[in-house]
Amino acid sequence: MRSTTRLFTLGYGLLLLFLTVSASHAETQNLYWVFLTKGANRSQSVKIPEATLEKMQSDHVGNLGRLYEKGLAFTAGPLGDNGFIRGIVILNVTTPEAVKECFLPDPFVQNGILDVQSFPCTANMEAIHKPDMPFRMIQHTFGVVMKGEHWKPLPKSSDADVMPRLLHSLKSLKRSGDLAVSGTLGDAGERLGVLLFRSSDIAQVQAKLTKDPAVQSGRIRVELHPQFFVAGVMRDTSRQATAPPKSKNRVSLFDGKTFEGWSGDTNKTWRVEAGTLIGGSLNEKVPHNDFLTTVKEYKNFDLRLKVKLIGKEGFLNGGVQIRSQRLQNPTYEMSGFQADMGEGYWGSLYDESRRNHTLAQPEPELLTQILRPNRWNDYLIRCEGKRLRLWLNGVLTVDYTENDPKIPLKGYIGLQIHGGGKSEAQYKSITIEELPD
Repeated sequence: MRSTTRLFTLGYGLLLLFLTVSASHAETQNLYWVFLTKGANRSQSVKIPEATLEKMQSDHVGNLGRLYEKGLAFTAGPLGDNGFIRGIVILNVTTPEAVKECFLPDPFVQNGILDVQSFPCTANMEAIHKPDMPFRMIQHTFGVVMKGEHWKPLPKSSDADVMPRLLHSLKSLKRSGDLAVSGTLGDAGERLGVLLFRSSDIAQVQAKLTKDPAVQSGRIRVELHPQFFVAGVMRDTSRQATAPPKSKNRVSLFDGKTFEGWSGDTNKTWRVEAGTLIGGSLNEKVPHNDFLTTVKEYKNFDLRLKVKLIGKEGFLNGGVQIRSQRLQNPTYEMSGFQADMGEGYWGSLYDESRRNHTLAQPEPELLTQILRPNRWNDYLIRCEGKRLRLWLNGVLTVDYTENDPKIPLKGYIGLQIHGGGKSEAQYKSITIEELPD
């Protein structure tokens, strides 16, 4: 039987993985940074019955879930080196009293297994995003900036300026996309600030920081740890990382005049007009979902097309199916990934007639900036192995990795008009580049 100590270690390594707030953030934000450290009674945890410890773990997860639901936690995750610091929680609160309130229901804290060390922090949080779904753990690198042997304080300045003024290399690391979050701690004694890097290569991060003049002079030192978060929480938002890839060797999937290369209800639901494939009607309600599909299957590819959705009443929606199959019952349906179209769905990745939920989606604030309602929008859909990315009007909206080995990575491309509305889904300028396996 597993010892309760081992159970605690494994359980704690999982319980913090699914926590992240879904909000856009300003360049810098005042918050509280919490180090969950070994409590005074941690060594006695082996005496706790396993059933009791499992309940404590469940209650601990429940407490963190409560903080997330109330918008009190930005993100959290365990450290992977089993040291004094067990994990971190970044709280969306501004007073010590509020921090204490957050952990009052926490059984690990109340029983002395974990201790809470909290510090006011000014940090840039714009790199924090909604996590990928389904949840999976991914390793990053966490750094604590500390006073060195030859520490000399900086002249007074705003908290937001302290870390880049101390470590000049942070500016280039942020520009390159390696640095996701940096923050300055207040009232933390020897600890000056915190850093979160997207890379899991601690040696590589260490090598870059070692060259910094402040580290070489002994003014400061940086303590690095493996840090785990849910995949997608710390996305690379640099222009280089999110720009649409260049493409060549493209071929057209639609000749602008006929349905050659396509299959579907071309007698009633779908028609060709002015170089455009059109599904649906503005005069009659579309009775059910319908798809026009390619006659060829595709696996890895870069698909680009222009899409427009217009309508008068009812549910207005369409989408581009990828790696999908037609169903046998009903035969007009398809199952698979969909680059979605419609209010509340634009720029998102939906799993049509399979898991039946949105797998990944952009922030609503982003869509208000990039969407062209009732006009032509550019969709770029890129599938490479398990990775699927969507760009809407040149802006990356989804970067999703499929981890279910049962989900096929090959299938047909389809164009959808959704049932339930007097609407038209229009598609044109459809080109594809097949990519190597």
